[in-house]
Amino acid sequence: MSEIQWQNPICGGDGGNACLQIGHAPDGTPILRETARPTELITTTPEGLRNLITAAKRGELDHLL
Repeated sequence: MSEIQWQNPICGGDGGNACLQIGHAPDGTPILRETARPTELITTTPEGLRNLITAAKRGELDHLL
């Protein structure tokens, strides 16, 4: 999947390897990966990614941290 255009890593403040990249495949499928494990990919739909980001902004995922 070398044709994926990755966004620069979004890293936590701990300075560790907890960096997340978001990209999209040529067909527009959103893809996520951690920089520490670049071959492990998570695919979703644009709506799924939007819902995840919205939930995170609202603090609905804070209990997972």
